[in-house]
Amino acid sequence: MIKERLISLINKERTTTWFEKQTGIDRYRWQNIKNGKVRLSDAEIDAVVVLFPQYAYWLISGKTAPEIGQISPEQEQ
Repeated sequence: MIKERLISLINKERTTTWFEKQTGIDRYRWQNIKNGKVRLSDAEIDAVVVLFPQYAYWLISGKTAPEIGQISPEQEQ
């Protein structure tokens, strides 16, 4: 579930090259995560939470709490 939400965030927000520049995690790693070739690690989750702290709760649980600033990408638009 977390992996699917992370992939949807990558697809919606930026390219894997952008994620590489922002996180220092190789774009091929991001592509392999998207393609299901490798498992998602804590490092990628942590990196995305640093980039998008407003999505942290949604990324982990699939739920939102707008009253405390925890939203999903759909709610931001």
